[in-house]
Amino acid sequence: MSAEHQFKEQVIAHLEQLSEALQARLSTLIEYEYPLEVATLAFEVAIDGFSSGFPVKVYFLDKDNQAHFICVDGKAETGVPRTSNLLTIEHVYPDELEDEYTNMDDSLDPWDIATTVLIQWFSTCWLAAKGHTCMLKANIAPHDSHFVFNLMDLRWQAR
Repeated sequence: MSAEHQFKEQVIAHLEQLSEALQARLSTLIEYEYPLEVATLAFEVAIDGFSSGFPVKVYFLDKDNQAHFICVDGKAETGVPRTSNLLTIEHVYPDELEDEYTNMDDSLDPWDIATTVLIQWFSTCWLAAKGHTCMLKANIAPHDSHFVFNLMDLRWQAR
């Protein structure tokens, strides 16, 4: 079995431990009554996240794909409770996991592999959380990607 395949299996195992918590958080987001200006839930996989917290953040976008904020007590807020990071955890997997596999194969790109696996897993959690009932558009993408995975149509598309 290749180092890449072994690494994928390890990432899947670590992510599956978070499935229940993510599904609960996604259910809350799916059922929330958003301000009319919010058109899209945009989930983004940060480049520094797997070994330091949970790498997915959520952004609330308007019809022009601009972040939506409201003013609350003089501060810009999203108007949605507990935003930004979806899960508060120490890490998805420890740093040493990446080191172990890059030492086996120095051409391995752990972030790229883990991001691909995460997006597949995330879409499964989205469906389990009844994402198909969401009244907004929803997508997930790697940071700075020109493509997003449409969680409503379950397919990749250009931004």
